[in-house]
Amino acid sequence: MSHFSKNQIFNEPKTTQYGSHMVMSNVQKEIKKKYISIDTANSEEYNSLKTSVYNISLPERTNEVKQICLKNIEIPLTYYNISENLGNNYFRITISGTAEIIKINDANYTSATLKTAIDTALAGKNLTCTLTDNDKSSFTASSGTITIDFDVDQYGNKDKYNLKHKLGWLLGFRSTSYDVSATTTSEAFLYLHGPNYLYLALDEYSKSGANQSFLSPLFSSMVNKNILARILVDHNEYSFGEVIIASDSNGRLLSDERQYDGKIDLQKINVQLLNGQ
Repeated sequence: MSHFSKNQIFNEPKTTQYGSHMVMSNVQKEIKKKYISIDTANSEEYNSLKTSVYNISLPERTNEVKQICLKNIEIPLTYYNISENLGNNYFRITISGTAEIIKINDANYTSATLKTAIDTALAGKNLTCTLTDNDKSSFTASSGTITIDFDVDQYGNKDKYNLKHKLGWLLGFRSTSYDVSATTTSEAFLYLHGPNYLYLALDEYSKSGANQSFLSPLFSSMVNKNILARILVDHNEYSFGEVIIASDSNGRLLSDERQYDGKIDLQKINVQLLNGQ
């Protein structure tokens, strides 16, 4: 025998009369979806040299936001694979007890142009390199023994924590130091594509605790606590100078659906594009 109760189990609107007044309770606002298009050309710091960090004020405030996510992003692939900013445009050599930092210019290098740049920087040092796509790299000393150190900073000090981001690692060398007396070959292949992923961090200056579900760990820390999305850099699809188009529909964008404990108002935001280093 079944039993049916007339008691309401859903939170429906309810009208109660108090004398000559009618009060309606349990009224829920309709949830609306809004798309906001942001162009970094409208950043407040139009003359900033740091082109991966932007402070943006939206022309219209969006009130009572409960959830936010990234649906689509377009990024010009115009960042260098080797640069001083990345800390991978130098290494140290030691000849007869004298140490010297070998440094190359910032650029987006191919195997051929990188070989030319390194050999030019090594002119007169009796040391040359061989770089080939999809193959191992090597250094050759024409006389004596030359020590190459990759685990150093730009001043020649030891920097053991960032070895995987140094020039030696890109060339395929996995040890910190090598004594080259003839030809020394790398353990791994040359890799000049740059990062496989970029990360978008969004700070909406909210005091309402957001439920963060996107984590991307580094060696001993997190990339950024405000990461909203990860962008796949498809090196087979996009070349230097082209525009990366990433969305959840083409599989190149993975976005968190950031939800808030309380409602927030969205107008001023800080956006950062990170490479995970």
